[in-house]
Amino acid sequence: MKARTITVPKVAVGVNLSDEKNAVMEMIAKSVSFEYRNAPSDCGTDTVGCLCGLKGYVKSDERSSLSEELLIFSGLDGKDLNKVLELMRNNGASVPLKAMLTVNNKDWTISALAQELAREHEYMNNRKQGDTDGQKEV
Repeated sequence: MKARTITVPKVAVGVNLSDEKNAVMEMIAKSVSFEYRNAPSDCGTDTVGCLCGLKGYVKSDERSSLSEELLIFSGLDGKDLNKVLELMRNNGASVPLKAMLTVNNKDWTISALAQELAREHEYMNNRKQGDTDGQKEV
């Protein structure tokens, strides 16, 4: 029995990033050796798999705009991802909503991913604030 493997492109996709952040991401992509793509803001109905360039995924005919800044990574290992995040911090390119392509989210729309990341980001920020107030939930 042959194992079925899926080729995952080594790519980062930015949605709604400023020109400055796009320039920083392009510089980082060259430094760390991956492709950087700037997605249009009306990609909300496209799937994560489509934007990351997975075979078999096509652009949606429907268009839906997003307002959130979002960065999606695909095919980067932990070492490369840590390097990217460090370079983003060092170059002032903060993007709160970030995700890795996974088997669980490859079929999600970009809008659904952005909503989930926003919920997770808010939850984590509220937890941090609770910890700094000396209060921890049980």
